[in-house]
Amino acid sequence: MKIFILSLFLFLHSSLFAKPIVAVSILPEQTFVEKIAKDRVDILVMVKPGSSPHSYEPKPTQMIALSKAELYLSMGVEFENVWLERFKSQNPNLRFVDMSDTITKITMLEHHHEQDTHKVNHEHHHEGVDPHTWTSPKNVAIMAATIYKSLCEIDPANQEFYKVNLDTFLEEIATLDLQIKEILKDLPKKTKFMVFHPSWGYFANEYNLTQIVVEVEGKSPKAKEMITIIEEAKEENVKVIFTQPEFSDKSAQIIAKEVHVPVEKISPLNPQWSENLLHMAKSIANK
Repeated sequence: MKIFILSLFLFLHSSLFAKPIVAVSILPEQTFVEKIAKDRVDILVMVKPGSSPHSYEPKPTQMIALSKAELYLSMGVEFENVWLERFKSQNPNLRFVDMSDTITKITMLEHHHEQDTHKVNHEHHHEGVDPHTWTSPKNVAIMAATIYKSLCEIDPANQEFYKVNLDTFLEEIATLDLQIKEILKDLPKKTKFMVFHPSWGYFANEYNLTQIVVEVEGKSPKAKEMITIIEEAKEENVKVIFTQPEFSDKSAQIIAKEVHVPVEKISPLNPQWSENLLHMAKSIANK
């Protein structure tokens, strides 16, 4: 009997004091949630390091963990198109909040000519909405407010705690923005940088830069396209080519060799979000 009472007490104690589980799609979101919630929630990240949000499939263990989650913060990345509905049927009580809902989207032009977010040439470009909204500090400030509001809804008891942390995080974002502007201040407007996969459109937009994209409609360029890209890289005086660890960098290496510039692996999925953006800015400014 004593054992039964003790185990009942432990069960009630653990369920009373269990932290809410917040599910997120990608690692940078975990960083943003941690900034505001600290250790008051448990965070379940769906796309682990090395996986791509384009083709990701959740593991059975993640689906089990998800059935206990209270909040899902979606990000508009590709795998969500297929999986969010399945997550809903797995856990009907799960509250879904779209982090990118209040953010002005830009078009992702998957073509090696320069990305222009206003003019779209339908003959040459494969277009769609660019999901990499978190590469812009301004966007992350909007997301931080959404995270705060969502946390208060599932855990009102900690509202004041979350508010203090939100304010601190917003100050950090403002400081980061100033640091990036300082790094880039001597560059001419619309300075171009080359990327394999078009992940940095929001960053480019915010800081008046232009990303030139190597891949063509999601694939490595063919020989003829490579010649055009190499010519463009030389013409535009590109200083660096960025690739992502999640994608092959074979084409980028060939271009870099021809143009005599370094290839830098940098992932927008890096959880060290602010350091990552500073590194990006320094590489573009050649500092």
